[in-house]
Amino acid sequence: MAVDASTFLAGPRGRHLCLAVAHRLHQPVGRAWTEAAWRPGDAARRDALRAALREVDASPAARWDDLFALVDPMDGTVSAAMGWQEPHDEDVVAADPTLLPLLEPIAAALGRAPATQWWATGLDLATVRYADRYDEQSPAAAAGPETTGIGERLAQLRAEEDEGERRARAERPDDPRAAWSGHWWSTPTPAALPTTRALAEVGSVNLLWEEDSFGQWDALVWGLHPVRSPRVFEIDGAEAWVELVRRYPLDVTWSRRQDWYRVTGTDSTWLIPDWQAVGRDFDAVHLSVLGYLNAATRRLQVGPGAATVLAGWDPDQTWWLTDILAPPTTAEHWRTDQEAGDVLHGWHLVT
Repeated sequence: MAVDASTFLAGPRGRHLCLAVAHRLHQPVGRAWTEAAWRPGDAARRDALRAALREVDASPAARWDDLFALVDPMDGTVSAAMGWQEPHDEDVVAADPTLLPLLEPIAAALGRAPATQWWATGLDLATVRYADRYDEQSPAAAAGPETTGIGERLAQLRAEEDEGERRARAERPDDPRAAWSGHWWSTPTPAALPTTRALAEVGSVNLLWEEDSFGQWDALVWGLHPVRSPRVFEIDGAEAWVELVRRYPLDVTWSRRQDWYRVTGTDSTWLIPDWQAVGRDFDAVHLSVLGYLNAATRRLQVGPGAATVLAGWDPDQTWWLTDILAPPTTAEHWRTDQEAGDVLHGWHLVT
C-alpha cells in the first residue's frame, strides 16, 4: 500500500530523509545541501540546491526492495534529531517550503517502495526485542530487562514529573529563551520498558536507529513475548500522538519550556501523556517508523494555546506500560565493527 508523499514531508525527520535519499540518487544534492546548511541565509546556495534536486530521477527509489536499503539515510535522519536544542542547519534548509515540490517525487517513490512497506505496520508481537547496548563504562544488565514493577515505576515517574514542574516553576524564569535545560523527552523513561522488532538479518531495529546514541559497539538483545494479547495504542503519525496527549494530558510547561522553545521556536503550554494514566488503559504504546518520520521533533497543536513534541523516541519503538511481558531467558550478543565489510551495517551476531 503506497504512503502519501505528504506524510513524509509534513515533519522535519521525513524531509531530512527525503533529502538524504535524493543525495543517494544524485550525488550533487548532498554537496549542495551541505553548502546551503553552512550558510542557511545564502540565497545562491539555496538556488544551487533546488537546481540539484530538479536533476534527481526518483523512480529507482520506488523499486527498492531490500529492507536495509534505507538504513544509512535513516540513520543520518535519526542521528540529527534533537529534542533539546535548535534544529541542525540541515533541517533548517530542509524546511524551506520552496523545496517541497522538488521533494514530493522522492517522498512519493519512498511511499511506493517495497522496502518501506513495513514502516507503516503496527507492533510485531512475533519479534519483540529489548536491546541493551553496553561498553566498559556502562555494562549490560546480565539478568536482562526488568519486566515487573512497571506500574510502581510509572507512579514514581508521575511524582517526579510533578516535582520537576514544581521546582522549575520556582527556579526558572518565564523567558522561554533563557539558557535552561532539563527533561526534554516525552517518553516514559526510565519507568517503562522499550523494545523494537527484529528484522531478517539484525537482532533489533534499535541497533540500527537510535536517537541520541552513545555509540556503544556491543549489545545484548533479549527476545520477549507477552503472556496475553496486549492492548496497544498505535502512533502512526502526528494525529495519533496528539490524540494520546489529548486523552491523557500532563502539563509539563515549566520543565520543557526552554528546551522545546529551542526545538520549535515557539512558546506554549506544553503537554505530554500522563504515562501512569495511559498504563491503566493500554499495555503498550507503539510508534511506527512512518509515525516517527511524520511526527518527531516538531510542534504539534493539542488545543487552544497547548501543544506537544514527540521527543526522544526511536523508530518502531514500543514502550511497555504493564507487567505483561514474560521474564526473558537468554540473550544474543551483537557487535558492530564499522570497518568490517562482511557485516550488516556494522552489526553482526557474535557466536
